[in-house]
Amino acid sequence: CQSHNHDFYIETTAMMHVEKQEIFGFNLCHNCESIFLTNPVPESQLSQYYTDAYLPYRGEKAWGKYANFVVWDDQKLNKRRVKLALEHLHKQTEMNVLDIGCGKPDFLAQLAKSENISTIGVDFTSAHWEDPKYKNLTLLRGDWRNIELNTQFDLVTAWHYFEHDYDIHQTIEKCRQLLKPNGVLLIEVPMYQGIIQKLQRRYWQGWHSPRHISLFSFKSWRMIFPENDWEIVKHNKYGTMSAFTLWWLGNQEKKNIDWSGSMESHFWNLIFWKVLLMPLFALERIIPLGIQTIVIRKK
Repeated sequence: CQSHNHDFYIETTAMMHVEKQEIFGFNLCHNCESIFLTNPVPESQLSQYYTDAYLPYRGEKAWGKYANFVVWDDQKLNKRRVKLALEHLHKQTEMNVLDIGCGKPDFLAQLAKSENISTIGVDFTSAHWEDPKYKNLTLLRGDWRNIELNTQFDLVTAWHYFEHDYDIHQTIEKCRQLLKPNGVLLIEVPMYQGIIQKLQRRYWQGWHSPRHISLFSFKSWRMIFPENDWEIVKHNKYGTMSAFTLWWLGNQEKKNIDWSGSMESHFWNLIFWKVLLMPLFALERIIPLGIQTIVIRKK
């Protein structure tokens, strides 16, 4: 909300990164109750935190002989995302979907199998886009706000993109321009007000410093999406991605593991905790744990 009424909340080191000497601070805004990074890395220098060793870019290959399990788990995640997207698409002859910050575009590859849906994915970095399974997708590299998109969209999706954004208000205005009347913006982001952050504190992977710039509060959505232009259709205090993922990554962060190395040796630790904590994370739809999803319609 750009208020000056804010105070220190927490400090972290650079997460999922080799260099740990850097300290990053987050402040809590007392007006909108969101949290923001006070010393962000200049956007032009952010590439040093997105190296070839960055775990999300390595994907299943980082897990060696357990890669098939990771692929299977990703397929389940993207099926949930496709199901949610289809729930909010008006059934028409031709429907257009834009995914901003598409990363590895498995969601788009799954969605594009649906009839009458055309998709475009945009990201600053191509993540395995050369893979033959993506050959029929339209994927654009660069700042999507500056790319000429001569299409009006029925749906814009942002899976864990908004927390990375350096200019939220510019992004929202661009979404408003690109969406058709009654078009839908679907956002999923970490939720610092969940229980897991309160337990893990500085190690919670939702901070993901310095890549995450803003952590949105429950209150903030109505402030940044004014009701004259937008209607909040749904606000789920859970996501398509389980909050367990952020918890487990945070647990490994606390152990100071080598994020650039093979993840094979960590696989059974992942399975152990996933099974042990299954009763807790099965309650995600009831207890806010660490992910939120917001569905917003353009008026």
